[in-house]
Amino acid sequence: MELIPVVALLIVMALWVIHSVVLNRRLIESQNRYLQFFKDSPVALIVIDKEYRILEWNQAAEIIFGWSAHEAFDRDIIEFIVPSFDKAHVLSVLQKGALEGVSHSKNYNVTKYRDELFCEWRNRLLQGTEGNILCIAQDITTSKKTLDDLNKRSTALESAGDAILYTDDKGLIEFANRSFFLLNLGDPDDVYGTHIGTYLFKERLTFTALQSQFDTNQTWKGTITKSSANGKKVLSVTITAIYSHHHLISYIANLHDITQLSCRVDALAHRAHHDPLTGATNRAAMDDRLNHAIERAERASHQIALFFIDLNDFKNVNDRYGHEAGDRLLFEVARNLRECLRTSDTVSRYGGDEFVIIIEEIRNQEHIETILKTIEVAIHKPIFIDSLTTLRAKASIGMAIYPNDATDAKALIKAADKSMYAVKREKNNSHSVKQKTLTESVLTLYADNHSRQNKPTLPDTLAEECTQ
Repeated sequence: MELIPVVALLIVMALWVIHSVVLNRRLIESQNRYLQFFKDSPVALIVIDKEYRILEWNQAAEIIFGWSAHEAFDRDIIEFIVPSFDKAHVLSVLQKGALEGVSHSKNYNVTKYRDELFCEWRNRLLQGTEGNILCIAQDITTSKKTLDDLNKRSTALESAGDAILYTDDKGLIEFANRSFFLLNLGDPDDVYGTHIGTYLFKERLTFTALQSQFDTNQTWKGTITKSSANGKKVLSVTITAIYSHHHLISYIANLHDITQLSCRVDALAHRAHHDPLTGATNRAAMDDRLNHAIERAERASHQIALFFIDLNDFKNVNDRYGHEAGDRLLFEVARNLRECLRTSDTVSRYGGDEFVIIIEEIRNQEHIETILKTIEVAIHKPIFIDSLTTLRAKASIGMAIYPNDATDAKALIKAADKSMYAVKREKNNSHSVKQKTLTESVLTLYADNHSRQNKPTLPDTLAEECTQ
């Protein structure tokens, strides 16, 4: 019976020994795992004491900072890897970790090769030690550079002089910069979430059709006109489709206000194609339009009527009333001609007091006669020079028909010119007969008066008629 307690005691002791061996083995395994984790961690793990001197330094720390564990051991971490301008900041962060148990920071560090890094740090007080701190560091230099680049690009985007917007993968507007809103194209609240096609081109279908015009760089360039709070704006637009792995992720649109430039270009183009005095098409532009009209008429088997107009006795107007009156007469005649014809018809000042009119898609002879009558009425409208002077222009009008009279522009003009001179000769002949009759009457009147010893006096109206 006395052996039972002894045996029990031996069993307990044996179990305790076995338990201790197992616990010790587990502790060793845990320590080995910790050491392996500490060694192989992808982030820098550094253990420092309460004086901030380095106790442990893993392989990631060697890779990031360049020093081996042997070189780093017992070095003051602040003096060792922190640049002078960041030392005070890092010291305050470590002090906070020692007091509160944990601290975080982002600061600059230096490597063995004097390269500058930007690292994110997490510091944790190790329990059961005499103030040791585990410092976990990750190199975020590349991330910071990327973030800085994004910030710079964002600032540049926001402050750009051109209006810029971009969309999501569905074409819905996600962002527009300040310059875009300065265009005042509409309610700012209606921009975000609106489809780019609806906002810029009114119709989403229009934008869908536009996508077929994107070039090999997935870019479309063109000009649009938009209403704004300040009136119509002409915008030069560049739209680029952004793809990632063959999937559309965004549209980026750049809009540049060219309203003033467009007005200047339009003015220059107008000057290049129009007579500066009358505003009618000039001779060069008329030649171009006539050639295009003949091409269209040839394709569609249509006729063209070309009227060649010469104002009668225009020199007399300049001599009697002055050149300003002559210029006013030319201007008003040209305006009256444009107003009585279609916008598709061409009224051109051919030179001096000559005009050419091009009428496309002539239907029949009756149509031609109607146009001719309309032109004559327009030319003969009263033109007010001043409060005392009103003029009515008269003209000789020749006409040629494509393709009856000629099949090319030069020949058609020549035929109409020839027709005009024929009309002018006929008028001159008629005028000569009338003047001869009038002269005979005057001479008879003079003979009668002479027999009475009186000097003949012609009425003013008769004198003007004789001058004409």
